[in-house]
Amino acid sequence: MAPDRTRRDNEGGPMSATDGRVIHRPADALPYVAVLSRYEGEATEHGFATMREAEAFIKRNTPPAGRTLSRLYDRPAES
Repeated sequence: MAPDRTRRDNEGGPMSATDGRVIHRPADALPYVAVLSRYEGEATEHGFATMREAEAFIKRNTPPAGRTLSRLYDRPAES
């Protein structure tokens, strides 16, 4: 099995994180760290070799951003 696929299979089940961000620590072996915030609990950190991997991890483990409607829909219907 491909390493990327193996990593995804071991991510821990359903989305339990509410938000995520990437920080850069150049001195570490895996310099890009995805920090996941949880609704009730401590944040978790996951190291990655590239920014792209860290962002993909956050995207897979956090809910999608809410879509908003245009203000054009928030007006009375024309007669």
